[in-house]
Amino acid sequence: DMHGNVAEWVLDQHVEDFYKEGDGKVSHAPLAVPKTLYPRVVRGGGWDHDPEDCRSAARIASSEEWKEQDPQLPQSIWYHTDALNVGFRIVRPLVEPSEEEKAAKWDKSEPPQIDE
Repeated sequence: DMHGNVAEWVLDQHVEDFYKEGDGKVSHAPLAVPKTLYPRVVRGGGWDHDPEDCRSAARIASSEEWKEQDPQLPQSIWYHTDALNVGFRIVRPLVEPSEEEKAAKWDKSEPPQIDE
């Protein structure tokens, strides 16, 4: 159940040609650590995206324009009123991992905070 009606927000900063920077090496956890608020990455495409963007490898750059119609800008909690085809995925393992597995799999450091 990977594809749905919305593109999925991910943590990455959008960097053009990000995967080409790896010199052909495969990374099991590629991440472009965010340094600015925009653009970030949405993946997988949604109901209003072009067909070539409706695949799991598609990386689409977010835009500040996605919140232009927000009547309470910048106070509103509904940050991206124009991004109707973007959402997020909540996931969890079927069986809760042991504390050792959690420590081995998840980085406990927080991503940098960006004030813009």
